[in-house]
Amino acid sequence: MLARGRLHIAAVCVGMAQRILDESVRHAAVTKQGGQAIGTYQLVQALLADSYTDVRAGRALVVEAADDYDSGADTSTGPAAAKLFCSEMVGRVADHGVQVHGGMGYMRGTAVERFYRDARLFRIYEGTSEIQRLVIGRALVRAAT
Repeated sequence: MLARGRLHIAAVCVGMAQRILDESVRHAAVTKQGGQAIGTYQLVQALLADSYTDVRAGRALVVEAADDYDSGADTSTGPAAAKLFCSEMVGRVADHGVQVHGGMGYMRGTAVERFYRDARLFRIYEGTSEIQRLVIGRALVRAAT
């Protein structure tokens, strides 16, 4: 049951990260500073690029882990790895989203502020990140002996 829940949490994290990225891209495209959209600045583009890459990697990991879980090929390590990566990933994407939004990103009432707070829960729920590392590490050592 834990493995299935971990896959579910990983998928939710990907969805939340995608929403944060969408909000951040939209904000960067329309918010102006110095007469131009902030999305034209390289550092903002880098934050968006890192977030996009994280979302893509998380989505691919969840799909592969879910396929392995459904087939019975991996019902433990893959879900733990997906939950670990995706729960950490959504935290990074949320942090980038707040950064792109600037001062507004930390104000109550903005979507990224709420997601920033909510993202922290996913590193705890269905087993902390540290527990996921133990599950994965033990499985790797056990498979080598």
